[in-house]
Amino acid sequence: MNLVVFPPNKPIEITLHELYSFEQNCDLDLVVSYKSAIVCNSNQNAEKKALGMAKSYLRLELKRGQKLLYSYYIDLSENLKNENIKDGFEVMKETLPL
Repeated sequence: MNLVVFPPNKPIEITLHELYSFEQNCDLDLVVSYKSAIVCNSNQNAEKKALGMAKSYLRLELKRGQKLLYSYYIDLSENLKNENIKDGFEVMKETLPL
């Protein structure tokens, strides 16, 4: 697999390289996207804010070209941590024959 992290993040790349040997010339891409410190200022989301909105999310997508082969997504109540990345990758490994 080729690794693509967006937006670029060296700690995430390092963590994933510890878990798997990525190769740039592979036709499969693992696209990792994330967002931390999510804040909503809209009054329209008052109910969701009262119940607790996600503070971050993590998405792992396995793609061949533009075709999506696998997707993992999780909303997190805290900011993204290395453990969340490791857990998500482990779920993907258990689901797919990597």
